[in-house]
Amino acid sequence: MSPVTAARRAQELCEFCPKMCRFSCPVSEVTGREALTPWGKVSLAALTMGRPDESSAMAFAGCTGCHRCAVYCAHDNDVPAILYAARASAVRSGVAPAYWTQLAPRFSALGHGEELDLAAVHRSLPRPQGEALLFAGCDALAAGGEEARDALFVAERMGAPLGLADALCCGLKLVEGGHPELSAAHFTRLGFLRSKKPLHLVFLQPGCARFVQEKLPEGSTAEHVTSYLARALAAMQTLPQPLPGSVVFHDPCALARDLQELTAPRALLAAALQDGLREPPRSGIDTSCCGAAGLLPRTMPDVARKLALDRRAELGEGEIVTSSPACAAALGAGEVVSLLRRWFSQ
Repeated sequence: MSPVTAARRAQELCEFCPKMCRFSCPVSEVTGREALTPWGKVSLAALTMGRPDESSAMAFAGCTGCHRCAVYCAHDNDVPAILYAARASAVRSGVAPAYWTQLAPRFSALGHGEELDLAAVHRSLPRPQGEALLFAGCDALAAGGEEARDALFVAERMGAPLGLADALCCGLKLVEGGHPELSAAHFTRLGFLRSKKPLHLVFLQPGCARFVQEKLPEGSTAEHVTSYLARALAAMQTLPQPLPGSVVFHDPCALARDLQELTAPRALLAAALQDGLREPPRSGIDTSCCGAAGLLPRTMPDVARKLALDRRAELGEGEIVTSSPACAAALGAGEVVSLLRRWFSQ
Protein backbone atom coordinates (compact mmCIF):
# COMPACT_ATOMS: atom_id res chain seq x y z
CA MET A 1 0.00 0.00 0.00
CA SER A 2 1.44 3.38 -1.02
CA PRO A 3 1.83 6.13 1.59
CA VAL A 4 -0.93 8.19 -0.08
CA THR A 5 -3.32 5.23 -0.12
CA ALA A 6 -2.48 4.45 3.50
CA ALA A 7 -3.14 8.05 4.51
CA ARG A 8 -6.49 8.08 2.69
CA ARG A 9 -7.57 4.83 4.33
CA ALA A 10 -6.45 6.07 7.75
CA GLN A 11 -8.36 9.31 7.21
CA GLU A 12 -11.52 7.43 6.27
CA LEU A 13 -11.27 5.38 9.45
CA CYS A 14 -10.50 8.48 11.54
CA GLU A 15 -13.45 10.42 10.15
CA PHE A 16 -15.96 7.97 11.60
CA CYS A 17 -14.18 7.62 14.93
CA PRO A 18 -15.10 9.73 18.01
CA LYS A 19 -11.40 10.64 18.44
CA MET A 20 -10.93 8.34 21.42
CA CYS A 21 -7.15 8.48 20.90
CA ARG A 22 -7.06 12.31 21.33
CA PHE A 23 -5.77 12.21 24.91
CA SER A 24 -3.09 9.62 24.10
CA CYS A 25 -0.85 11.85 21.97
CA PRO A 26 1.82 13.47 24.16
CA VAL A 27 2.35 16.35 21.74
CA SER A 28 -1.30 17.36 21.50
CA GLU A 29 -1.63 16.84 25.25
CA VAL A 30 1.02 19.42 26.15
CA THR A 31 0.15 21.90 23.37
CA GLY A 32 -3.63 21.68 23.63
CA ARG A 33 -3.92 21.88 19.85
CA GLU A 34 -6.62 19.90 18.05
CA ALA A 35 -4.52 20.01 14.86
CA LEU A 36 -1.83 17.99 16.64
CA THR A 37 -4.10 15.15 17.73
CA PRO A 38 -3.62 11.90 15.82
CA TRP A 39 -6.93 12.60 14.04
CA GLY A 40 -5.83 16.09 13.07
CA LYS A 41 -2.41 15.06 11.75
CA VAL A 42 -3.67 12.06 9.79
CA SER A 43 -6.48 14.13 8.28
CA LEU A 44 -4.02 16.85 7.29
CA ALA A 45 -1.67 14.30 5.71
CA ALA A 46 -4.52 12.97 3.59
CA LEU A 47 -5.91 16.38 2.68
CA THR A 48 -2.60 17.83 1.51
CA MET A 49 -2.03 14.80 -0.73
CA GLY A 50 1.72 15.19 -1.08
CA ARG A 51 1.60 18.99 -1.46
CA PRO A 52 1.91 20.38 2.08
CA ASP A 53 2.80 23.91 3.04
CA GLU A 54 5.14 24.96 5.86
CA SER A 55 2.35 24.99 8.42
CA SER A 56 1.37 21.43 7.50
CA ALA A 57 5.00 20.30 7.70
CA MET A 58 5.24 21.61 11.26
CA ALA A 59 2.09 19.68 12.17
CA PHE A 60 3.72 16.52 10.79
CA ALA A 61 6.72 17.31 13.00
CA GLY A 62 4.51 17.03 16.09
CA CYS A 63 5.01 13.30 16.55
CA THR A 64 7.62 11.40 18.54
CA GLY A 65 6.74 8.04 17.00
CA CYS A 66 5.80 6.79 20.48
CA HIS A 67 2.82 4.73 19.21
CA ARG A 68 0.82 5.52 22.33
CA CYS A 69 -2.09 6.43 20.05
CA ALA A 70 -2.04 2.86 18.68
CA VAL A 71 -2.88 1.50 22.14
CA TYR A 72 -6.22 3.31 21.94
CA CYS A 73 -6.89 3.14 18.17
CA ALA A 74 -9.72 0.75 17.34
CA HIS A 75 -8.45 0.61 13.74
CA ASP A 76 -4.74 0.15 14.54
CA ASN A 77 -3.73 3.10 12.36
CA ASP A 78 0.05 3.47 12.22
CA VAL A 79 0.09 7.23 12.73
CA PRO A 80 3.92 7.62 12.87
CA ALA A 81 4.37 5.78 9.57
CA ILE A 82 1.77 8.01 7.93
CA LEU A 83 3.38 11.15 9.31
CA TYR A 84 6.90 10.08 8.33
CA ALA A 85 5.62 9.63 4.77
CA ALA A 86 4.03 13.07 5.03
CA ARG A 87 7.38 14.47 6.19
CA ALA A 88 8.95 13.03 3.04
CA SER A 89 6.39 14.92 0.97
CA ALA A 90 7.34 18.10 2.86
CA VAL A 91 11.01 17.52 2.02
CA ARG A 92 10.18 17.00 -1.65
CA SER A 93 8.00 20.12 -1.66
CA GLY A 94 10.76 22.26 -0.15
CA VAL A 95 8.74 23.23 2.94
CA ALA A 96 10.41 20.97 5.53
CA PRO A 97 11.94 22.30 8.77
CA ALA A 98 15.62 23.11 8.35
CA TYR A 99 16.88 20.19 10.44
CA TRP A 100 15.20 17.64 8.17
CA THR A 101 16.89 19.06 5.09
CA GLN A 102 20.26 19.23 6.89
CA LEU A 103 20.19 15.51 7.66
CA ALA A 104 20.91 14.40 4.09
CA PRO A 105 24.28 16.19 3.64
CA ARG A 106 25.34 15.26 7.18
CA PHE A 107 24.72 11.58 6.58
CA SER A 108 26.50 11.77 3.23
CA ALA A 109 29.57 13.36 4.82
CA LEU A 110 29.65 11.69 8.25
CA GLY A 111 27.46 8.60 8.19
CA HIS A 112 25.17 10.10 10.84
CA GLY A 113 23.19 13.26 11.55
CA GLU A 114 24.93 14.58 14.67
CA GLU A 115 27.22 17.58 14.89
CA LEU A 116 29.82 15.76 17.03
CA ASP A 117 32.56 13.49 15.68
CA LEU A 118 30.92 10.17 16.49
CA ALA A 119 33.63 8.23 14.67
CA ALA A 120 36.18 9.42 17.24
CA VAL A 121 33.93 8.33 20.12
CA HIS A 122 33.38 4.96 18.45
CA ARG A 123 37.15 4.46 18.04
CA SER A 124 37.59 5.09 21.77
CA LEU A 125 35.37 2.16 22.75
CA PRO A 126 36.83 -1.21 23.83
CA ARG A 127 37.02 -3.97 21.22
CA PRO A 128 36.10 -7.20 23.04
CA GLN A 129 35.29 -10.41 21.20
CA GLY A 130 31.81 -11.88 21.13
CA GLU A 131 29.46 -13.62 18.72
CA ALA A 132 26.77 -10.99 19.32
CA LEU A 133 27.63 -7.40 18.36
CA LEU A 134 26.72 -4.29 20.31
CA PHE A 135 25.29 -1.56 18.08
CA ALA A 136 26.09 1.50 20.18
CA GLY A 137 24.10 3.94 18.03
CA CYS A 138 24.30 7.68 17.47
CA ASP A 139 22.42 8.70 20.63
CA ALA A 140 24.79 6.84 22.96
CA LEU A 141 27.85 7.96 21.00
CA ALA A 142 26.69 11.59 21.01
CA ALA A 143 26.51 11.35 24.81
CA GLY A 144 30.16 10.27 24.96
CA GLY A 145 29.78 6.50 24.62
CA GLU A 146 29.78 5.75 28.35
CA GLU A 147 26.64 3.63 28.12
CA ALA A 148 28.29 1.51 25.42
CA ARG A 149 31.35 1.02 27.66
CA ASP A 150 29.07 -0.01 30.52
CA ALA A 151 27.18 -2.49 28.33
CA LEU A 152 30.41 -4.09 27.09
CA PHE A 153 31.76 -4.35 30.65
CA VAL A 154 28.55 -5.85 32.08
CA ALA A 155 28.13 -8.35 29.25
CA GLU A 156 31.66 -9.65 29.81
CA ARG A 157 31.16 -9.91 33.58
CA MET A 158 27.93 -11.83 33.01
CA GLY A 159 29.68 -14.37 30.80
CA ALA A 160 28.05 -13.19 27.57
CA PRO A 161 30.70 -10.94 25.97
CA LEU A 162 29.71 -8.65 23.14
CA GLY A 163 31.72 -7.57 20.14
CA LEU A 164 31.26 -4.08 18.72
CA ALA A 165 29.40 -3.42 15.47
CA ASP A 166 31.31 -1.29 12.99
CA ALA A 167 28.57 1.33 12.52
CA LEU A 168 27.62 4.73 13.88
CA CYS A 169 23.92 5.03 13.03
CA CYS A 170 21.20 2.73 11.68
CA GLY A 171 19.52 5.44 9.59
CA LEU A 172 16.23 5.66 11.50
CA LYS A 173 16.60 9.43 11.79
CA LEU A 174 16.65 9.73 8.02
CA VAL A 175 13.18 8.15 7.93
CA GLU A 176 12.03 10.45 10.72
CA GLY A 177 13.39 13.40 8.75
CA GLY A 178 11.61 12.53 5.51
CA HIS A 179 14.40 10.73 3.64
CA PRO A 180 13.28 7.07 3.35
CA GLU A 181 15.29 6.37 0.19
CA LEU A 182 18.49 7.75 1.74
CA SER A 183 17.83 5.67 4.85
CA ALA A 184 17.59 2.50 2.78
CA ALA A 185 20.81 3.35 0.94
CA HIS A 186 22.60 4.18 4.20
CA PHE A 187 21.58 0.86 5.75
CA THR A 188 22.94 -1.19 2.84
CA ARG A 189 26.34 0.47 3.29
CA LEU A 190 26.74 -0.56 6.94
CA GLY A 191 29.91 -2.61 7.31
CA PHE A 192 28.56 -5.50 9.37
CA LEU A 193 26.05 -6.36 6.63
CA ARG A 194 28.91 -7.70 4.53
CA SER A 195 28.91 -10.78 6.73
CA LYS A 196 27.46 -13.80 4.91
CA LYS A 197 26.26 -15.49 8.09
CA PRO A 198 23.26 -14.53 10.25
CA LEU A 199 23.89 -11.59 12.55
CA HIS A 200 23.07 -11.11 16.20
CA LEU A 201 22.86 -7.41 16.98
CA VAL A 202 22.26 -5.94 20.44
CA PHE A 203 21.05 -2.32 20.60
CA LEU A 204 21.20 0.34 23.28
CA GLN A 205 18.42 2.35 21.62
CA PRO A 206 15.21 0.25 21.46
CA GLY A 207 13.81 2.21 18.53
CA CYS A 208 16.85 1.25 16.46
CA ALA A 209 16.40 -2.43 17.30
CA ARG A 210 12.82 -2.31 16.06
CA PHE A 211 13.83 -0.36 12.95
CA VAL A 212 16.37 -2.91 11.72
CA GLN A 213 14.57 -6.13 12.71
CA GLU A 214 13.05 -6.70 9.29
CA LYS A 215 16.07 -5.42 7.35
CA LEU A 216 18.69 -7.93 8.49
CA PRO A 217 19.69 -11.08 6.57
CA GLU A 218 17.51 -14.15 7.10
CA GLY A 219 18.14 -15.88 10.39
CA SER A 220 19.51 -12.73 12.04
CA THR A 221 18.47 -11.31 15.41
CA ALA A 222 18.07 -7.71 16.56
CA GLU A 223 17.22 -7.14 20.21
CA HIS A 224 17.58 -4.66 23.02
CA VAL A 225 20.49 -4.87 25.45
CA THR A 226 18.17 -5.58 28.40
CA SER A 227 16.74 -8.64 26.63
CA TYR A 228 20.25 -9.92 25.95
CA LEU A 229 21.50 -9.31 29.49
CA ALA A 230 18.38 -10.78 31.13
CA ARG A 231 19.08 -14.12 29.43
CA ALA A 232 22.69 -13.93 30.58
CA LEU A 233 21.48 -13.20 34.12
CA ALA A 234 19.26 -16.29 34.11
CA ALA A 235 22.27 -18.46 33.22
CA MET A 236 24.50 -17.15 36.01
CA GLN A 237 25.21 -19.44 38.98
CA THR A 238 26.30 -16.77 41.47
CA LEU A 239 25.47 -13.09 41.70
CA PRO A 240 26.96 -10.14 43.59
CA GLN A 241 25.17 -8.80 46.65
CA PRO A 242 22.35 -6.46 45.61
CA LEU A 243 22.93 -2.73 45.80
CA PRO A 244 21.06 -0.87 48.54
CA GLY A 245 17.88 1.04 47.75
CA SER A 246 15.48 1.14 44.85
CA VAL A 247 14.88 3.12 41.65
CA VAL A 248 11.97 4.44 39.63
CA PHE A 249 11.94 2.89 36.16
CA HIS A 250 10.80 4.75 33.06
CA ASP A 251 9.73 2.46 30.21
CA PRO A 252 10.97 3.87 26.89
CA CYS A 253 8.11 3.94 24.40
CA ALA A 254 9.97 1.90 21.78
CA LEU A 255 10.95 -0.77 24.30
CA ALA A 256 7.50 -1.15 25.84
CA ARG A 257 5.25 -0.72 22.81
CA ASP A 258 7.35 -1.47 19.73
CA LEU A 259 9.50 -4.30 21.11
CA GLN A 260 6.96 -5.24 23.80
CA GLU A 261 9.81 -5.86 26.23
CA LEU A 262 8.55 -5.21 29.74
CA THR A 263 10.09 -8.11 31.65
CA ALA A 264 13.84 -7.92 30.96
CA PRO A 265 14.68 -4.49 32.46
CA ARG A 266 12.57 -5.27 35.52
CA ALA A 267 14.27 -8.63 36.03
CA LEU A 268 17.69 -6.99 35.88
CA LEU A 269 16.74 -4.23 38.33
CA ALA A 270 15.07 -6.67 40.72
CA ALA A 271 18.28 -8.72 40.87
CA ALA A 272 20.61 -5.74 41.21
CA LEU A 273 18.75 -3.79 43.93
CA GLN A 274 17.74 -4.77 47.44
CA ASP A 275 14.40 -3.00 47.15
CA GLY A 276 13.93 -3.44 43.41
CA LEU A 277 12.06 -0.82 41.43
CA ARG A 278 9.03 1.37 41.85
CA GLU A 279 6.46 1.71 39.09
CA PRO A 280 5.39 5.27 38.24
CA PRO A 281 1.99 6.26 36.83
CA ARG A 282 1.68 5.35 33.15
CA SER A 283 4.19 2.54 33.09
CA GLY A 284 4.47 -0.56 30.94
CA ILE A 285 2.51 -0.55 27.71
CA ASP A 286 0.83 2.74 28.71
CA THR A 287 4.11 4.52 29.45
CA SER A 288 4.29 8.27 28.98
CA CYS A 289 6.58 9.70 26.31
CA CYS A 290 9.62 11.74 27.37
CA GLY A 291 9.67 13.63 24.06
CA ALA A 292 13.12 12.49 22.97
CA ALA A 293 12.31 10.69 19.70
CA GLY A 294 10.92 11.47 16.28
CA LEU A 295 13.31 14.46 15.95
CA LEU A 296 10.91 16.44 18.15
CA PRO A 297 13.77 18.04 20.17
CA ARG A 298 15.15 19.42 16.88
CA THR A 299 11.90 20.67 15.36
CA MET A 300 9.80 21.54 18.44
CA PRO A 301 12.35 21.97 21.25
CA ASP A 302 9.98 23.76 23.61
CA VAL A 303 7.37 21.02 23.26
CA ALA A 304 10.00 18.31 23.73
CA ARG A 305 11.27 20.07 26.85
CA LYS A 306 7.75 20.33 28.28
CA LEU A 307 7.15 16.63 27.66
CA ALA A 308 10.37 15.73 29.47
CA LEU A 309 9.56 18.01 32.42
CA ASP A 310 6.04 16.59 32.73
CA ARG A 311 7.31 13.03 32.66
CA ARG A 312 10.04 13.82 35.14
CA ALA A 313 7.42 15.22 37.54
CA GLU A 314 5.24 12.16 36.97
CA LEU A 315 8.12 9.85 37.89
CA GLY A 316 8.35 11.42 41.34
CA GLU A 317 11.16 11.40 43.86
CA GLY A 318 14.15 9.08 43.95
CA GLU A 319 16.74 7.78 41.50
CA ILE A 320 15.32 7.37 38.00
CA VAL A 321 16.66 4.87 35.51
CA THR A 322 15.60 3.99 31.99
CA SER A 323 16.93 1.90 29.11
CA SER A 324 17.31 4.30 26.19
CA PRO A 325 20.14 6.82 25.68
CA ALA A 326 17.72 9.39 24.29
CA CYS A 327 15.28 9.01 27.20
CA ALA A 328 18.12 9.17 29.72
CA ALA A 329 19.37 12.45 28.23
CA ALA A 330 15.89 13.98 28.13
CA LEU A 331 15.00 13.01 31.69
CA GLY A 332 18.42 13.41 33.30
CA ALA A 333 18.08 9.74 34.28
CA GLY A 334 20.51 6.90 34.73
CA GLU A 335 20.73 3.79 32.57
CA VAL A 336 19.98 0.18 33.47
CA VAL A 337 23.36 -0.96 32.13
CA SER A 338 25.15 1.74 34.12
CA LEU A 339 23.45 0.58 37.31
CA LEU A 340 24.46 -2.99 36.44
CA ARG A 341 28.05 -1.84 36.08
CA ARG A 342 27.92 -0.47 39.62
CA TRP A 343 26.51 -3.80 40.74
CA PHE A 344 29.27 -5.85 39.14
CA SER A 345 32.00 -3.42 40.20
CA GLN A 346 31.46 -3.92 43.94
